[in-house]
Amino acid sequence: MSEIHPILQSIIVSAPFIQKMRKNGFMIGITDREKTLKYFPNELINLKIDDNQPLLSDDPMLEVMKYDKGLEVRVPADLYGIPFKAFYTAIKDENNQVIGGVALGQELEIEEQVLDISNRLNDIIQDILLRVNTISGGSIEQESISDTLETTMLEASEKYEKTDQILKFIKGVSEQTNLLSLNAQIEAARVGVQGRSFAVVANEVKKLGTSSKTAVEEINSVLSEIKSSNDQVKKLVEKNKTISSEQTPAVQEIMASIQELSFSISTLKEIAEKL
Repeated sequence: MSEIHPILQSIIVSAPFIQKMRKNGFMIGITDREKTLKYFPNELINLKIDDNQPLLSDDPMLEVMKYDKGLEVRVPADLYGIPFKAFYTAIKDENNQVIGGVALGQELEIEEQVLDISNRLNDIIQDILLRVNTISGGSIEQESISDTLETTMLEASEKYEKTDQILKFIKGVSEQTNLLSLNAQIEAARVGVQGRSFAVVANEVKKLGTSSKTAVEEINSVLSEIKSSNDQVKKLVEKNKTISSEQTPAVQEIMASIQELSFSISTLKEIAEKL
């Protein structure tokens, strides 16, 4: 067995002390150009690598030593039962020649939990934000509908006033018709037999005046009910408009808070990914 280079030997001696520099310890592997010289598992990660075990062809350490560059690898939980992150670096001798490498590993169980929670929180926040946006859009649309209804109610009130004026005119005509009928009947009675035809006309005019008066009263009664309902709807529209006006700023404040929270969660997610 070839002799271990003194620099690599000193790292092997130092490894147990380096392990103690963090909770649960570091997983440490020291290699030369061909094999693992020494492997130190930590309290949670044990890859069961034997001393002097040859490096596999796909071992990241071979690439690190070949190109003399550092490397960071995240290993998912489905490979070894626990997620962990490993840092690889090449070791050089006094002539700046690569003689081996060191790998430090640390579990990512907490970091993965933080990342998972961040992702779930982000999904929840985005869903809430979508729903609040829908509510906000509904509030704006509701306020617009209230404005339209209010305008319609005002137009209906104006039309009622005009209709009321027409009914008053018809009522006046009816009263004049009744008065004309009364005068015609008096005149028919005064002239006697010669006024019979005139009396028939007077009776028909009287019937027309009476029918007009009755129709006006019925129409007026219906319009009064419509006006009452219109006034009630108008009050409800005004109340709804007030609620919508108060609701919109509140929804906007909630949206602002949610967006701020979403930004914080995104920041947390980025931090978790860098751990």
